[in-house]
Amino acid sequence: MKRRKLVDILFEDAIPGNAPPEKQVHVFDFDDTLGLTKNANGIMVYKDGEPMFKDVAGLKKYLAGLGVKDSDYLGDGVRMIQSRGAPAAYLSSAGLARVQKVIPKEKQGATGQDTEKRAYEKDGTERLLIDFTPSSNTDIKMTEPISKTVEKLKKANAQGSDTIVITARQASGSGVDFDGNSVTATNGRDMERFLSKQGAATTDGVMGVVGKNKGKAIIDKYLTAGDDPPQEIHFYDDLKKNTDEVEGAVAGQVPSELHVYGPGEFAHDEADPENPNKSYPESDDLDPRGISERRRRESEIIMERWNYLAGIKR
Repeated sequence: MKRRKLVDILFEDAIPGNAPPEKQVHVFDFDDTLGLTKNANGIMVYKDGEPMFKDVAGLKKYLAGLGVKDSDYLGDGVRMIQSRGAPAAYLSSAGLARVQKVIPKEKQGATGQDTEKRAYEKDGTERLLIDFTPSSNTDIKMTEPISKTVEKLKKANAQGSDTIVITARQASGSGVDFDGNSVTATNGRDMERFLSKQGAATTDGVMGVVGKNKGKAIIDKYLTAGDDPPQEIHFYDDLKKNTDEVEGAVAGQVPSELHVYGPGEFAHDEADPENPNKSYPESDDLDPRGISERRRRESEIIMERWNYLAGIKR
């Protein structure tokens, strides 16, 4: 621990923004991070391959026990899905997060996705089936920008950093709703139009990662595919589930520092896009491509400074 602290002092490790801007990547969530939206997500609760509830009242009572509030319901609220003979609740992203906090990710599935089969497994436990299609589009006229994070995005662009939106919504293509109907997704286009109107178009567009780990998406986009990894990754997201996943996948696992802004509501100053909640140094271990030239040089500098501090001349 003492060695790590001294190395941090020598290198200013995990100080956000001290890498050259062109060596930084800024990754933003969209909903409740860059904009306040009104789209819902549908959920049904299954157990042993069958819906747990046959009536609206039973589902609402169950969800209240998980912490879902009246204000979390959007759109249709709770309605019967005739094709399934069971009710579905339509929740905000915050409401969905309350349920996902209780039901483990490995027991969650999304309609039309490879994960859907998880919801039907028979093991005596409660499982979650999610319909993301109500969030297939983003109404940019009804979306309210969150000025602090929009300004941070514009600042990162102006300084020459790479920027991207990684959203849990589907960016393009089509999804499948509870009834098995195909629904076209336009979120990527909609979000790009919204940000362009704010003068904050990202350099790398919008990526949709429905039901997938955002941390792994960052690694695939900026580390696995390239030979020159960023020195700093800055991640902005209001949901703890997402910040936890990114920390678990990226922090100390890659040759890049990680700075996490969130969780918390950016619109209500619970999270600050100028000051990270957590910061992590880059990994000391080999990355899949071996030690980079930058890392080799840093190791040499560390030794040089250790020798200097110890009074050893070479």
